[in-house]
Amino acid sequence: MKATILILISGVLLFLSGCKKDNDTSNNSLSRSNLKITISDFQQINDGIKISWSKLKVSNFQGYYIIRRNYKATDTTLYNYYEIIESIPDFSTTTFTDVNVPTDSYLEYQVVGRFYDSISHVTQTIYSNVKSLERPEMRKFRFNPKDVLQDLANHRLYVIDNDSGKISILDYSSRKISHQIFTFATLGFSSLGTFNGKEELYVPRNDGWIYIYDANTLEKTDQIKTGIKCYSVIYNNGKLFVVADTSYYNYAMKVFDRAGKNLITFTGLTEGPEHLALVPGSNTKLFGIGDYNLFSFEYDANGHYISWSDVYSNLSNYTYRAFETFPNGQGLITSKTGSIYSNSLNLVQNLPYGDNEYSAFTFNSPLTSLFAGCSNYKHVVEYACPGYSELKTYPCNGYPAAVFFDAGNLIVLSSVYSSSWYSDPADYYLESIPVVTKK
Repeated sequence: MKATILILISGVLLFLSGCKKDNDTSNNSLSRSNLKITISDFQQINDGIKISWSKLKVSNFQGYYIIRRNYKATDTTLYNYYEIIESIPDFSTTTFTDVNVPTDSYLEYQVVGRFYDSISHVTQTIYSNVKSLERPEMRKFRFNPKDVLQDLANHRLYVIDNDSGKISILDYSSRKISHQIFTFATLGFSSLGTFNGKEELYVPRNDGWIYIYDANTLEKTDQIKTGIKCYSVIYNNGKLFVVADTSYYNYAMKVFDRAGKNLITFTGLTEGPEHLALVPGSNTKLFGIGDYNLFSFEYDANGHYISWSDVYSNLSNYTYRAFETFPNGQGLITSKTGSIYSNSLNLVQNLPYGDNEYSAFTFNSPLTSLFAGCSNYKHVVEYACPGYSELKTYPCNGYPAAVFFDAGNLIVLSSVYSSSWYSDPADYYLESIPVVTKK
């Protein structure tokens, strides 16, 4: 009888030893090479990223670590502790949602499992596969923009920078900087043009020169002396219209012939504009904005002065970059409140801005909408044109500093910081946002 009971007890013990709990797979009987974690599900959910992985069935389980990197790891069996975004002590928990996703153009995730190996008496680490997320729209560029020009035909922007006089060509199709130079000068509001069949970039400088660059390579090809300091230049029809400091007048409007570089006309001004813009559809009329005044200039077809006028506007709430002429030549818009002026420089109205502070304006083609980028909100607001009723708000990844229109898309250079017109370097996104077509 005792022998029978002993045999039964031995059988029960043998049976129990063969039954293992999920969390007690006795890794003594498993080689470490057979242990693995596999991320099986990886998806964006709203503003978060959800990952799921296979369970690590080992005894002496210590935890899962969720690893997030903003670079492509060359060795995925190493990690830094600052890359751990979550630790999970429960071996049966195999999902995690990252709700604090950083604004990087590249992210990769990995799950690391740790357990104590009772054979080697050391803590072992198992690394999962890597899942990555590439977001070219979140690629960052370091700028401190003075001026931003659009080259619509070639789908690129020219960023004229306050820092080191940097000039960058930013291709908004590839979201890459194709060319970049450092002039180590203080630069003004620049202009693009085609002369003798070649595309050129005209850049005013604080030493009174205009430097002329090949618009495709940024190779300097020519220069023109304009005065003590040069603020703004517009190229049109073989002529350069320039705002410059002189020794006699505080400001002067000068017109130079591009071919001969000779001075055509000179107009002295006590107060002058900082930023010029050509009136669309005209070869002879320009608008300008200064600290407290709006300006209008008119010339004949040969670049000779006809007249100029100015009005006091108290644009203390403006930024010089927020200045655009209407494509139909019927006025201009400027200031943080979206002040619209007629051709005769009379204030027509402000946009219904609420608490928006505008930093840039652009128009669609045909002229049915006006788009206003906001420096204090991550969005661009669309207004009907004419009428200026609010139509739609387009969210952005950053705070718009420059806004353009190209083939049904808003091209937005947006800062990671609000109030991006201040002269501070910052990271910028280049965004392409489809515009909803009204039916």
